[in-house]
Amino acid sequence: MIEPRLYRAAFLPALLAAVIAAFSLESPPRPAPPGLAADVLFDGRAASATVNGILQDAPDRRTGSRGDARTALRTANAFRRYGFSTSVDSFHDEGARLLNVVGRRPGLSEHELVVLASRDALSVPDATGSAADTAALIEVARALSGRVAHRAVVLVSVDGGARGDVGARRFADAETAAGRQVDAAIVLSNTGAAHSHGPLVIDWSNDSTRGSLGLRRTASDALRTELGTDGGGAASAPAQLARLAVPVGDGAQGVLLADGLPAVRISGSGELAPPPDRRGNRDFNPNRYGPIGRAVLRMVSGLDRSPAPPSPGPSGYIAFAGLVMPGWAISLLGATLILPALVASVDALARTRRRHHPIRGWVNWLARGALPFGFGLALAELLVLVGLAKDAPPAPLDPSATPVDGAAAGAMAAVAAGVLVAWIALRTSLLRRSRSALDPTAPGAAIVVALALAAATVLTWALNPYAGLLLVLPLHCWMLAVLLDIRPRARLWLVAIGLLPSIGVLLTYMHELSLGPIDAAWYEFLLLTGGQAGVIGALLGCILLGILASVVSIVVAHARRSEGEAAAPSVSRPARAAGPRRTSGAAT
Repeated sequence: MIEPRLYRAAFLPALLAAVIAAFSLESPPRPAPPGLAADVLFDGRAASATVNGILQDAPDRRTGSRGDARTALRTANAFRRYGFSTSVDSFHDEGARLLNVVGRRPGLSEHELVVLASRDALSVPDATGSAADTAALIEVARALSGRVAHRAVVLVSVDGGARGDVGARRFADAETAAGRQVDAAIVLSNTGAAHSHGPLVIDWSNDSTRGSLGLRRTASDALRTELGTDGGGAASAPAQLARLAVPVGDGAQGVLLADGLPAVRISGSGELAPPPDRRGNRDFNPNRYGPIGRAVLRMVSGLDRSPAPPSPGPSGYIAFAGLVMPGWAISLLGATLILPALVASVDALARTRRRHHPIRGWVNWLARGALPFGFGLALAELLVLVGLAKDAPPAPLDPSATPVDGAAAGAMAAVAAGVLVAWIALRTSLLRRSRSALDPTAPGAAIVVALALAAATVLTWALNPYAGLLLVLPLHCWMLAVLLDIRPRARLWLVAIGLLPSIGVLLTYMHELSLGPIDAAWYEFLLLTGGQAGVIGALLGCILLGILASVVSIVVAHARRSEGEAAAPSVSRPARAAGPRRTSGAAT
């Protein structure tokens, strides 16, 4: 049903787009010039003493607790003591009273440099995380006390980090509403960790944009100067594409970037919190803590002295081999690669209509394939609503804070069973004995599935060009699997090859976030019910799953039909061969 010449000709724009993408490669922007030496400014021993004071005064600083409030008061008093105009923003989240402490020092310009840290603890006592980050924030305030700044310096101790960074989101919304110009936001995270299990500089967002490339290079240079390493190089190009296609920005920088603020996170443990020991404690390393704090202060000094903020570079990009491919080139390449499948599907529809094959019934058939997954999504939301599953915040959580327990396993099993029952009810004849079963090998089924797949890919590309590019391989493979008259084994191979991008995304996040298969399924459950994918994205995912299930149904139906046609001659040959012998015997 595909016209090969038309299909091949539609790839010509993709060749031109590939050439344009090759010429779009550019060098990364330069970092901000190095700031003043921070050796005598950030005192690691004094900051370590502050950590011990926080732990003694408030060992339990979990969100909304008394210890959390006492630490907020301690931080506000320190900001005021060091000359910062300090305000305390009180707000509520799920019935708990949370506090954001904001200290401001005016500069010669209205542009701002923000240093932000979460104050509430993920665990007790959380010395390497919230205690160390709060103490580092106080030490930065002491180091900048009495110094003339070109830009305004804003120190922010936010609450609700364990609840999806609600405090960071509130601060970002306030900055945006006030129209303030933030040149850079530096997020502190696990600065007291003894070891790193990944890069120390994290700039992933909760949408398809990325952090300022110039700011990232500034942070990397400062860490190398003070610590000797930034924890490792950037992720590979395929891993970057996977994270842009399915954006999950764990940490406060993800919230700030999604609100349009240039942010980067400096984490002493990498992207995730350090694993606890058998007693639930995490090792605090004072020798490493000082250099990380000095690197942050060196960043603030360099950014303040620079006449202009570092060039942000493209808002979305993939870096490899020392070069940067901007997002617009990736978007153009994805659009031109989608075009051939779209053209071939529309042409196949026209051919099918001319031959008067029915189409409308197969649209209903395809819709019944997507409805079970939509039912599963609705069931997951219902389980959260009635309290049988964890109510996830709208921003991603650290996976270590959301382990799989009995309730989580039960919720996932209930959703899987709901999808299975809905599929049996809507797409099989077990509960519809009075209706004649449709034959998925009919041309109309393949046409409807191919067109729906092309339309879903175009919509995905419009929402997220990187996700659209990842769908190019499934689009072409699954379209060819249902429209071409090929062997069943070739159809199965095409379906399997089309699954490779999804498997790659899954493996990337399992590696980056240290997730096992069950943990990854639960984390995806939390992201969907928390609204990370958005309503349109979640519904589009259900449609794509329904299309994949329909593709598999068509391929399996063709395989069974081929087996039946191959078996039919083998049954009739013996009867034809026996006839003459019986006749010959009768004649004799």
